[in-house]
Amino acid sequence: MGPSLLRRVALCVVLACACQCYHDREHRQAMAVTLSTSSRWIVDEAGRRVKLACVNWPSHLEPVVTEGLGRQPVDVISKKVAAMGFNCVRLTYPIALATNASLSSLTVLQSLRAHGLAETVAAVEVNNLGFLDLTLVDAFRAVVDNLGENDVMVILDNHVSKPGWCCSDDDGNGFFGDQYFDPDVWVQGLSNMATLFADVPNVVGMSLRNELRGPRQNTEDWYR
Repeated sequence: MGPSLLRRVALCVVLACACQCYHDREHRQAMAVTLSTSSRWIVDEAGRRVKLACVNWPSHLEPVVTEGLGRQPVDVISKKVAAMGFNCVRLTYPIALATNASLSSLTVLQSLRAHGLAETVAAVEVNNLGFLDLTLVDAFRAVVDNLGENDVMVILDNHVSKPGWCCSDDDGNGFFGDQYFDPDVWVQGLSNMATLFADVPNVVGMSLRNELRGPRQNTEDWYR
C-alpha cells in the first residue's frame, strides 16, 4: 500500500469517526439543549456528554420539498423518528434554497406542480394540508419546528447546490468550482441558513457539505 493510498485510507477513517452518530441512553429534550464541544466530546450546558443518534431526512431533491409529506402527517413522521430511538435528524437542503429567492419563494404547491407531481399534491393535501400554501423555505422551517416540538434535534445539512439527486462525479455539485458549486454562493448560502435558524433552539449544528468528490479534487494539496 503506497503512501498516497495510506493517506486516503487515513482520511476516510477520520471522516468516518467525525460523522459517526451515537445513541444517547439518557433522554434529553432537544428544545432544552445548547451544545458545544469539550476536547473531542459534544456536551450540553452542564458539560454532560451528548451522543447524537441521527437519521437522514432528504429535502434536497428537485422539488425542494421534504420527502414523505405526501405519505404521512409531519407530526407522525417526527414522532416515529423519536419512537425509534433517534434524537436527531440530518435534514438536507440545496444551497439554492438559501440563495435563490425565485426558488425559495415558490409555494410547495407550485413546486410540486412544476415537476409534474400531481399525485403528490393530492397526497400532501390529505396528509399535510397547510403545507401546500407555504413557501419552500417556510415549509422547510415548519419541518424543523415540528421536529423540535417532538424533542428531536436538527443538523442542517447542505447536500448539494443545485437541487437534485446526489451523488455522482459529474453532477456539477461535487467540488469547489464545479458547474453548480460556486464557493462564494455556497458561503453566502451557509450564512443565510445560519441566520435564518440562529434562534431555533432544536437546530444544534450545520453540516457544511456532503461528499466532496469529482475530478477537481486536490487531495494532495489540502490533505497535508
